[in-house]
Amino acid sequence: MTTRECALCQEESLETVIDLGFHPCADTFVFDSKLKGVENRYPLKVCMCSSCGHSQLAYVVPREERYQDNDYSYDSSNSPVSIDHFTEMARSVSLELGLGNNDFVCDVGSNIGTLLDGFRRISGCKVVGIDPSSNIAAIANENGIPTINDFFSIASANEVLKLGRPLVITATNVLNHSEDVAGFFDAAKYLIDPRGCIVFETPYLLEIIKQTAFDTIYLEHVNYFAVTPLSCFLASRGFGIQKIEVSDYMCGTIRLYVRPNSAHGADVARYVEIERQYGLFSKSVYGDFMERVKSLKFRLNKQLYDIKAAGGKVIGIGAATKGNTLLNYCNIDSDLLEYISDTSSLKIGKLTPGSHIRIISDDNINSDITHGLILPWNIAEYLTKKLKHLNLKFIIPMLEPK
Repeated sequence: MTTRECALCQEESLETVIDLGFHPCADTFVFDSKLKGVENRYPLKVCMCSSCGHSQLAYVVPREERYQDNDYSYDSSNSPVSIDHFTEMARSVSLELGLGNNDFVCDVGSNIGTLLDGFRRISGCKVVGIDPSSNIAAIANENGIPTINDFFSIASANEVLKLGRPLVITATNVLNHSEDVAGFFDAAKYLIDPRGCIVFETPYLLEIIKQTAFDTIYLEHVNYFAVTPLSCFLASRGFGIQKIEVSDYMCGTIRLYVRPNSAHGADVARYVEIERQYGLFSKSVYGDFMERVKSLKFRLNKQLYDIKAAGGKVIGIGAATKGNTLLNYCNIDSDLLEYISDTSSLKIGKLTPGSHIRIISDDNINSDITHGLILPWNIAEYLTKKLKHLNLKFIIPMLEPK
């Protein structure tokens, strides 16, 4: 579906600022037997609203194709980095909001329940998750995390209300996946305790641009949030941002504490000014961004070609979703990479979308491999230490910061 209007202000004033070509859905890892016929590819372009400054995809793939037509492959407990992050979030939110065993937390897009498990362990509160992917919701329920298999809406909110009215609603790396931001907050306002707080995390547009993290852009990520347009949108719907935190998780994540029937706190004006000084809503900033992305493509391909020409063997390390944007934009396939190694049972044995590189277990890396391309470069330190015993030469496709 071609995007006609801004997701936040509904103005029809969108202009393309980032163009990464045509891509398949980045999280659709499939078995070879499922690759029948033509693999769907869609334009991966980001457009900006000239009215409010919000950035979003120029083309949105139906949510059913993104999350339900194939088994979802992301597991929130797949790495110690993720587990540590969700444990920190559960602890920080519990302390900030004073959660105890009489309280109730609902996590939207809860995956297998890693964050909710943290809340339950740390504060003793009651928990429930909502997730649209049937295979993921089944794992969560098997793990003892009660999970409703559905998209977030008034209908699924009514299912939650059968258990109680949550004091806290969380959503981590979820709101950016939604093509209906207004609908998300309508459902949240309907569901939450009037005294409650919505705490959500999303990749921060400012950090994506500063770090040239173009691989954070993929078809599942519909929206790219900045504080300036988001604060205006939330205020117009009666929500106030009470607190803002930025971490380096996933190459730059912003965490916002939002309350219904409330005014913005002092953090908002501070971040609005930071974005203004950087020139985040200037088209020239995105022109510079695209030049850096192209430069990375040329340099990385030359490096890989030179290694192969000299007789080396290269594999990919970490079958991360973000890695598929890198592979498909740079046209890297099984001619350059022998395979990709990973630890997730949801990915091993499958092929990467678009590039069709097979995924094997980290335990099965051949002894004749000379180089490893770290695809989730944001956790390169962890991966290089973990695989140090293989004596590989690691390639980290660091993107030039600006």
